[in-house]
Amino acid sequence: MESIIQVVESHLAAMDPYTVVHQRRVAHLASTIAREMGLLEEQIDTLQMAAAIHDVGKISVPLEILSKPGSLSAPEWAVIKKHPSTGWEWLKPFKLPSCITQIILQHHERLNGSGYPLGLSGEDIVLEARILGVADVIDAVAFPRPYRPSLGIGKALDELCQHKGSLYYSSVVDAFTRLYSGNIFGNFFPLQGTC
Repeated sequence: MESIIQVVESHLAAMDPYTVVHQRRVAHLASTIAREMGLLEEQIDTLQMAAAIHDVGKISVPLEILSKPGSLSAPEWAVIKKHPSTGWEWLKPFKLPSCITQIILQHHERLNGSGYPLGLSGEDIVLEARILGVADVIDAVAFPRPYRPSLGIGKALDELCQHKGSLYYSSVVDAFTRLYSGNIFGNFFPLQGTC
């Protein structure tokens, strides 16, 4: 599995080095949250592997869309929203365990069914994908993106707190806020309050 991750990272790094760094941070966040939630080590390992390559589908997204400052047009947004299913398709030849590919496919699904690409809701979304979704949002908001500076951990916490139980699984948000309050992520984020 490690060799597959290296292949994926090298392909992504050639096109979009930011995504590789983002995936590594998200893998760390997701596995730490999963451990706090009491998941089994096997589940945590699976989640960490999926998180390490969760944005592989962005290989198919033109760089001018990935790094575009400002708002995306509807057609550009439609291209972005395909990356989970593109990644799932792209990984098929590697014959990865279906639990890994399902986590990747579902990482932008939301509890209320407003996510993509399948519009899954509630318990239809695998737990590991719910954890990955929260970790992905934290990183996307709290760290700089190629097209904008960091919005800060405070803004990430606001997003999680505002949509806890509607977009994001409450126990995942609670696990992150416990870890954050305990300053577990001291090297990642400055302490600024919680939900």
